Amino acid sequence: MERKYEGCFLLRSDLEDDAREKEISFIEAQISGNGGEIVKREAWGKKYLAYPIKKEKEAFYYIVYFRAMPDALSTISEEIRRRENIIRYLFLQRKRFPDLEKDERKGETIDARTNT
Repeated sequence: MERKYEGCFLLRSDLEDDAREKEISFIEAQISGNGGEIVKREAWGKKYLAYPIKKEKEAFYYIVYFRAMPDALSTISEEIRRRENIIRYLFLQRKRFPDLEKDERKGETIDARTNT
């Protein structure tokens, strides 16, 4: 049974735009390649960290909401762990996606490709 997940990724802040997009594409390819369906994505931008992580004081936050089978998370995590430009990541299981239900109640259709 597919479950709903939220993935939060912290990317190195010194990455150029094209390198950051390459990492984001890699993350999305791992989710899609393991049977997941991306529902919504958000780029929160560069933020200061509460404490240094791998000697980084800032990070670029990228959030993705997706549906996937529970066993796909271990494969996705294993591939993401190997990337040196992703300094931290976290997957959370969600009961529902935030703001998505509000938009669905209004009768609007949501295309994950337009929410970058």
